Amino acid sequence: MKKILSLMAVFVVSLLALSMVSALDTTNLDWGTIKVNGNVVDNGDILAVEEGETLEIKIGLEAVSGATDIEVEAEISGYEYDDYESLDDSTHLFDLAANTTKYVNLEVQMPNKLDKDEYWLRLRIMDKNTAAVETVIRLAVEPTRHGVDIKDVAFSPGNTVKAGRSLLATVLLENFGDKTEKDVKVTVAIPTLGVSATEYVDVVDTDNNNIDYEDVPEMFLPIPATAAEGEYTVVVTVKYDDLRETVTESYILAVMGNELFQDSCEKLVLAIGPENQKVTAGKTATYAIALTNAGTCSKAYTLEAVTGSWGTVTLSDSLVVLESGKNQVVYLDVAVDAQTDAGAHVASVVVSAGNEMLETITVTANVVASEGNDNLSLRNGLEIALIVLVVLLVVIGLIIGFSRLRKDDEEEEQTYY
Repeated sequence: MKKILSLMAVFVVSLLALSMVSALDTTNLDWGTIKVNGNVVDNGDILAVEEGETLEIKIGLEAVSGATDIEVEAEISGYEYDDYESLDDSTHLFDLAANTTKYVNLEVQMPNKLDKDEYWLRLRIMDKNTAAVETVIRLAVEPTRHGVDIKDVAFSPGNTVKAGRSLLATVLLENFGDKTEKDVKVTVAIPTLGVSATEYVDVVDTDNNNIDYEDVPEMFLPIPATAAEGEYTVVVTVKYDDLRETVTESYILAVMGNELFQDSCEKLVLAIGPENQKVTAGKTATYAIALTNAGTCSKAYTLEAVTGSWGTVTLSDSLVVLESGKNQVVYLDVAVDAQTDAGAHVASVVVSAGNEMLETITVTANVVASEGNDNLSLRNGLEIALIVLVVLLVVIGLIIGFSRLRKDDEEEEQTYY
């Protein structure tokens, strides 16, 4: 019998110990001052708020003997779309020293589609493994008198457009207020490019939870043909309630450059005739390099030739200054050493403008053993090189001429729009 009584005593003591740790000790940790949007509220108070309003919550916690690993949470339940719009907030873990008061700040955004009803704002103090300490602030949700939001914005042909084309913007407005809004001003602008479009619309509310939607007439924004390639910010601004209230949203638009209107100051066209030549050991191979400035401004080009120990290179000109549309031929002489082994050997020429390297040209000398009529072969090679070079220059001239003619035609065509 004594054993049974002892076991029962141990069981009762265990239950008492368990109940003591099942919840936070409210005698050691208690609520201090609670403020919502700057107003002091107490447990059970009914606070009138508007849908769409942001609740700024400041909570005071008072500790008598201290607490560790504490978290404070604010939550509103009962909203149909709370899995898409968060109606809660919480702090990071923190400790409270004995005989101190700590204030924490939380923020809950009230959705625009809350029913006109009463909701509870639940405030909880929690730790790792005990029941939460909770207090409730009752919220009487009322529809706002004036409330317009940008529900959606669609761009055509999309979020990428080529310079010189137009961007079509379609805006969908949401009226979640209690009043009909007249002459709502909607502006879509790209400030960096200096373009914008504006429309005025009526937004009519309904009895369906005071929510209604209105399509804004399509707005066209012409993207300048000279716009540089890159990303630009599109700003959508809505003014309502006699233009007293403003809501703004920003979007990113990628603009592709129009090659006909981009700055083509630095545009170099190179031609070599021919790049691969047959040369006898101990003789010299000559390569003709044609430089054409196809840009829009004068440029100075420097040339530097490099080869291995198998030969020596020289340039007829190492500095070439060309006006727009002009060209010049530079000759590269490669003197092959008499002891050079037969086979293909490579030399290179680097073309630069200032400190910027523009092109690297590679030429090949196919070295062969000494043969008769070397001078005749050299002369024939030069004649072939010059013929090829002349043909290349003619082709380059035709390409530049046609491209400029096309540009002029397109500029003339755009003047009609």
